[in-house]
Amino acid sequence: MALKSKSLRSKRGVATMEAVLLMIIFTSVALMFSNRATERGYMRDIVQGPWSPIRGMIEDGVWQRHNASKTGHPNNFSRRQSTQPP
Repeated sequence: MALKSKSLRSKRGVATMEAVLLMIIFTSVALMFSNRATERGYMRDIVQGPWSPIRGMIEDGVWQRHNASKTGHPNNFSRRQSTQPP
């Protein structure tokens, strides 16, 4: 019985060391990809690309990029109201 407990302890230590090494490797790879994505602007393109037309719709009520949607806002239309029937 004493021999089994020693062998189990050594196996648990090896498994723990392998788990720690795998966590270090996965964390390193994730950090590398994260840094490259930040440097090359991948996240900016993913977030800002679809957000610009949504921002135009929220601000001006027009499905255009927020830079071009200002002219489509209803306040920019020239409207005249007449009290006389047509």
